[in-house]
Amino acid sequence: MTLEEAEDYVKKVRWQYAKTYITAPHEYTCLEWNKDLHSQMIDFAYFIKINGYTEISGNKAFRVLKIEDMKYWTMTYPLENTDLINRTFIDKERQERIINFVQSKAFVHEKGMSLADIEQKIGEVNKINM
Repeated sequence: MTLEEAEDYVKKVRWQYAKTYITAPHEYTCLEWNKDLHSQMIDFAYFIKINGYTEISGNKAFRVLKIEDMKYWTMTYPLENTDLINRTFIDKERQERIINFVQSKAFVHEKGMSLADIEQKIGEVNKINM
């Protein structure tokens, strides 16, 4: 897989907000939603391993790959069993805005929403409060 193919893959798949981790805002894509892209998911997992860097989160080390304003990782090993890939914003301020918003009374979770959807809601709430 090339970087261009990796960029293409992440644009093709559905990403959904992981609502169970409100203090670590991220989203994920899973094989179930993109079965026709299974081989690309596996290739992307290997691309992360080969081209990424090691990042420590808590007491665990993950291989992470930055593409544009996001970083990507998988927690599945061996990689050929990958069925889920995670991503989040690199920008810590964006992450903090999302953390604060999802913990506020203004936040209403909607099934299938993404981090982009949450940022849009933040903008709408900020517009109303101006």
